[in-house]
Amino acid sequence: MSNKQNDRKIIIFMKRFAFFAALALGAMAAQAQSYDAQLDSIALDSIMSIVELQEIVVKGQLPNTRLKGNAMVTKVTGSVLEKAGTAADVLRKVPGMIKKGEELEVIGRGTPIYYINGRRVRDTDELKRLMSDEIADVEVITNPGAMYDASVSAVVRIKTVRRQGDGLSFSTFAKTEQSLRTGKNDPEAQINVNYRTGGWDFFASVKEWEYRTNQWGDLGQITTNAATTEELFKYEGNMKYSWRGIGTHLTGGLNWQINDRHSLGAKVDYAVTTSGDTYERLYMDKWDRGTHVESVNSEGKKWSENPDNVLVNAYYNGNVGKLNIDFNADMFFSKNNEYQDMDETASTTDRKVRAVSTSDNDMIATKLVLSYPIWQGQLQAGTEETFVKRNACNEITGTQLPNSKSHVNDNVYAGFLQYGFALDRNTNFSIGVRYEHAYFDYKDLINHDANLKRSFDNVFPSASFSTLLGKVRASLSYASYTSRPQYWQLSNAMSYHNRYVFQQGNATLKPSTQHNVSLTTMFGMFTVGANYAYTKDLVCNWSEQYNDEGTIRITLRNIDKPQHQLNLFAVASHTWGCYSPSWTVAMVKQWLTLDFDNGSRSFNKPMWVFNASNAFRLPHNWQLELNSEFHSKANYTNVELVNNYWSLETAVQKSFLKNNALTLRLAWQDMFRKGNNDVYIYYGSYSIHQTNTMDFNRVVFTARYSFNAARSKYKGTGAGKDARNRIGSSAK
Repeated sequence: MSNKQNDRKIIIFMKRFAFFAALALGAMAAQAQSYDAQLDSIALDSIMSIVELQEIVVKGQLPNTRLKGNAMVTKVTGSVLEKAGTAADVLRKVPGMIKKGEELEVIGRGTPIYYINGRRVRDTDELKRLMSDEIADVEVITNPGAMYDASVSAVVRIKTVRRQGDGLSFSTFAKTEQSLRTGKNDPEAQINVNYRTGGWDFFASVKEWEYRTNQWGDLGQITTNAATTEELFKYEGNMKYSWRGIGTHLTGGLNWQINDRHSLGAKVDYAVTTSGDTYERLYMDKWDRGTHVESVNSEGKKWSENPDNVLVNAYYNGNVGKLNIDFNADMFFSKNNEYQDMDETASTTDRKVRAVSTSDNDMIATKLVLSYPIWQGQLQAGTEETFVKRNACNEITGTQLPNSKSHVNDNVYAGFLQYGFALDRNTNFSIGVRYEHAYFDYKDLINHDANLKRSFDNVFPSASFSTLLGKVRASLSYASYTSRPQYWQLSNAMSYHNRYVFQQGNATLKPSTQHNVSLTTMFGMFTVGANYAYTKDLVCNWSEQYNDEGTIRITLRNIDKPQHQLNLFAVASHTWGCYSPSWTVAMVKQWLTLDFDNGSRSFNKPMWVFNASNAFRLPHNWQLELNSEFHSKANYTNVELVNNYWSLETAVQKSFLKNNALTLRLAWQDMFRKGNNDVYIYYGSYSIHQTNTMDFNRVVFTARYSFNAARSKYKGTGAGKDARNRIGSSAK
């Protein structure tokens, strides 16, 4: 049979596959219950960025990190990072990334989206389960191109070591975190199973987890006269907050590698999260123009339910001649129920408040990417469509706050085109454009005057250029982005904080837009980079006085002045014998002036960041680590960090058995209990001063065992990533 005949049969088969897949997904949509899932549990995918361009090559010994198009690629295999522990441990040590508290960020670009072998990571805890010796390399992209959703500002792509062979494989992961402040223990365990035979690949995993977080601090709130700056109301007190979450995550799917040119598959993620024992205690004194008028002791409890959290993905990837086809269809259903009981005892009047918030979310998304080689490069074109329906309801008793009920239809249609090519063996160029049409329909089922319909049409260009200048490798890129408000931020529903502070969304919020230029250079053991961002219509929390008793309503608004931000960073990494250090110094500075009713305030203080990773590779598969992070006093948006933040961690690790199948690791985090925050937040005529003592001082023990390790060949990348993020975890 000829290749053309075979391709025709494949096309006919794929048409039938797509048809029946659409029917199956439609039937599931009619029957499934929708619910609201937490963002980090099963975020949706986008596909891989630009075509794989020829990387910049320097003769002689290559450093661990190199430039490849607009990406910084760090090799893990054969380096000290191979024994770093987990993927999360690796990422904190690669150039361009920093650790802030418990989160990983790309310097100046915020939290990235992650891919493992082209598959979008839906649960970021997966980075803690993937072992470093399974990773081949890591790509950090600070300016993603038109192939990604216009809301994606940074991407990290992880490629694993390709395991060969068929048969059964499995891996187990167990972790326990012991808080040295509270004495509480948080366990986590996961089992992954994979069976491969011929072109078929069957996989499943189950994860159980429990996690607690605690926070202590002091709280101060001040309301001033907008015209005279006179202090009207002042609240002082202390607080305690504790949270406990329990969750189960199940994954199952199959992959069929028809031949070297065609593959397809389907995957289901199911998650249940229960938040219990969310406890808040607050004691406050109220002052009215210098006179003490009231004392309030508030004790509250919150809990939530995220039942039947389901994401279904079906994909096809194949080649017909020189044409590559990548198609993904996603369906997501979520429901969130959130409850709050607040008991306030005051020197004036007592109050019992109960709030119930529910939301139901349905999402359907598709994404098609076509790739074809032209001249010295590759042309990629495609479409992405996302359809979201959301119903939300808020009921509050014990206060005069109104109830709310709303329905949202939000549709986004996108088309993109990108061409990347190599001018010579050392010079690459890429250019792309993305068009998005967004339609938003908000219906307030109680207050019809708040109904709103809007549509947006935007074009997002992008370009990148990389070359070799002597011994210096350089990459210059530009991209434009948008940031759409989360759905709870667009709701007019009001939430109760305490008797002095309420919060409400704003259905009239506009998406913010950003233009970003990045320059990265590499020479020897050094990586130096700069990034400039111009943001228009930045979304910021704002306040207004709700009544004459000093009650404040916090809402959101678009800032009428642009935000300018400059990020600089330098990384030095090398290996001397058994010692492998990686040091990062960065500066993040914004230029932002906000106009309040009583004047203007500038938030221009830069943040200095220093991260140091020090690894010692010892004989017999032992490894010792000493890691530290430091963030200076600074401003970001309308927030002022009053204190310096720093933390120190030490860890020891040992691998056992053949092929290092068993790995044990023991770490002591925030050894000197310095991971605390002291912040001022300015909301116009209202401001908050809060000090937080965080529960970062922990001893963490992890164990991982792998048998006949083989990773799934699943190539589904998902669709509708931005909509999935905007659904979030709030039920407002």
